[in-house]
Amino acid sequence: MQFPIRKVLKTFRLIILILLLICFFVFLLFHLAGFQNGKRLEIGILVVLNENTDARQYDLALKSVECYAKIHGYQFITARDTGPENIYQCSQVDKLFRRHCIAAKILLDYDVMMFLDADIGVVNPKRKIEEFIEKRVNVIFYDRFQNWEIATGSYIARNTKFSVDLLNEFANYEVRLPKSLHGSDNGAIHMFLAEKLTPKSSPKLEKCRKFYEKSKSYEDLFTFEACIRDLLGDSIDFGKIRILEKGTSWVRDGWLTKSQWHPGIDFMLHGWKSWQLRGIPQNGLRPLPISKNRWYSPFSGNFDLEKCKPGNVTWNYDLRVLGNKEEILQTLKKIRVDIEIMKRKSFARLDGDY
Repeated sequence: MQFPIRKVLKTFRLIILILLLICFFVFLLFHLAGFQNGKRLEIGILVVLNENTDARQYDLALKSVECYAKIHGYQFITARDTGPENIYQCSQVDKLFRRHCIAAKILLDYDVMMFLDADIGVVNPKRKIEEFIEKRVNVIFYDRFQNWEIATGSYIARNTKFSVDLLNEFANYEVRLPKSLHGSDNGAIHMFLAEKLTPKSSPKLEKCRKFYEKSKSYEDLFTFEACIRDLLGDSIDFGKIRILEKGTSWVRDGWLTKSQWHPGIDFMLHGWKSWQLRGIPQNGLRPLPISKNRWYSPFSGNFDLEKCKPGNVTWNYDLRVLGNKEEILQTLKKIRVDIEIMKRKSFARLDGDY
């Protein structure tokens, strides 16, 4: 008995499709589980503290990150940049640059490292760092939501010579800072990356540099940063460096939405300083911007680190801080539009002065 050719071909195509789907899901599982070349990635999460910093000032943020690391098998590292616990021999005077030197040294112990400011906390433990890792990309920065700055308070780096050299070179950039209001590493990252990613003879780059060297106020500094962002354009990929666009990274500032968050949007929130923690007002919360110097805890209590074990992503939340997804997105959308208008106005100051 002979089978019709069309039926055989249809069955063959179906088998091929099933095999392709199986291969895709196997690849996806390995990627999300953090495997590379058949080996699970060793991922570290680093927070750098000063010798005089009391970790209790960031208690909830640090405990949320430590618990998160335990759940997913990451290594959580807190390093001191000065004092007897400092073993890294980083000599930068400015602690904001010194921390990047320490990050470069600790990166050597891991396949991937996420660097975090001490006041960044995890709000959604179901998200994973592996979501952002791509083999061809060595260092991932992001565009802050509240303005047009490239953030230096958090980034992800792969253990490559390129990444280590980049972080060390940036840490040493403090000796090249202009004698102006330069914004420390927050301002410097823009000139540093522009010098790396654009032609050195670029007239636009030199125009930005002149403004940076004459900066006398934060308004000037933001104009310089707007100049650099215009120079870099809309691209997010620059070979081995990636700068994630606004709203697509792993962290945003909590004050933008009065600490309200949603698991369909958020992973980490920035601004969890213990002395700025407030009780939730009786009239409740709405996802609208508030002062940067206060925040509300998304949790109904503190962390019991003994319960932070693989697979336990059921955290106890204060439902009053869990916001409506559409309302949060609407607020963030409005902020994005307002920031773009402000950036254009700031950039326009360049033509007024040069």
